[in-house]
Amino acid sequence: MSSPPPEKRPVVLIVEDKEELRSSIVAALTKQLPDIRTRTAADGAEAWEALGADDVDLLLTDVAMPGVDGIALLHKVRGEARTAGTYVILVTGAATPQELYATMEQGADDYLLKPVRLTELVARVNAGLRRLAAARRRAAREAELEGLHSRHTEFLSMVSHEIRTPLSAILSAANVLMRYGSSRPESVERFAKVIHQEGRRLTRLINNHLDLAKIESGQVEWLFAPAAVDELVRDVEESFSALVGERNLELDVEAWPEPVVVTLDRDKIIQVLVNLLSNSIKHSPDGAGVYLRYRPRPGGGVRLEVEDEGAGIPAGREEEIFGRFHQLGIDDQRRGSGLGLTISRQIVEHHGGRIWAEPGRASGALFVVELPGTVRGGDGPV
Repeated sequence: MSSPPPEKRPVVLIVEDKEELRSSIVAALTKQLPDIRTRTAADGAEAWEALGADDVDLLLTDVAMPGVDGIALLHKVRGEARTAGTYVILVTGAATPQELYATMEQGADDYLLKPVRLTELVARVNAGLRRLAAARRRAAREAELEGLHSRHTEFLSMVSHEIRTPLSAILSAANVLMRYGSSRPESVERFAKVIHQEGRRLTRLINNHLDLAKIESGQVEWLFAPAAVDELVRDVEESFSALVGERNLELDVEAWPEPVVVTLDRDKIIQVLVNLLSNSIKHSPDGAGVYLRYRPRPGGGVRLEVEDEGAGIPAGREEEIFGRFHQLGIDDQRRGSGLGLTISRQIVEHHGGRIWAEPGRASGALFVVELPGTVRGGDGPV
């Protein structure tokens, strides 16, 4: 197993006023624990400067030192938010259990009694680093769970709000048909269209919620394989041919003259392009043009662009629109789930790529997707 890179190795700060002992401790730790980095200080004041200059994971400090002693240093460490989580081992000459207990009450995580045995010191430092790593994993997991809980609460709130509108429209239209369908046959087509339109909207909403939930929970199966971008784009173009015809729009595909082959999850990238084109078509006035183009990137990969001639994105909101449930305030007939761009970004980033809305445009929107040339089969980007 390879060692972690230097910047990822835990830092141990040894604070000891006796130079010979300090050197012995460094030598023992370096030999027995090669995957750590060591820093040294001769007293508490020098140690505090070191703590301010570097992210120290474990502090091994003598208690009895001139000037700022180990207890005073410990209080400073625990009193600052940036250093409060540092694992602290006190080296003490406490002679009685009461003295030792009083020392530990100051907030240390562990202790060593003088005279120090280097084998025990190495073992205590190693154990401390393991406890610290476990505590950080627990904290990260707790933060992740809190985030999931927050998103779950947000999900329920938004779903209940978003689903209520199409459901109400469907039920109202169905009620009209049941009561007046036979006596007013001219209303059947009108309200049947309402049911069909709102049913499709509800289906999109539910599917988007399910897609995002699967991606964030890691339950999506990713199928990476070399794919010809021109074929992928042609399939997307064909799927929109009827819709652009209904809206009297022109979908212009600007193909690259040579084959472009990229390793990707074909269905997921099609989903991204469908989301982007759906948005562009939704926000384009009748008779306008929507443009889909692609070209290879230097060094491998592909750049895809979707551009429209609609109202565009308000300045400064180009990043905001990728947030969950974000809407640009469009009329209710064209509202989506507010999740399409969020899902698209998740998919693109899983490929190791980037997606953004080009800022600084006077009109129309331009979305750019850049994908790398290589990915690990089934796992994600290299």
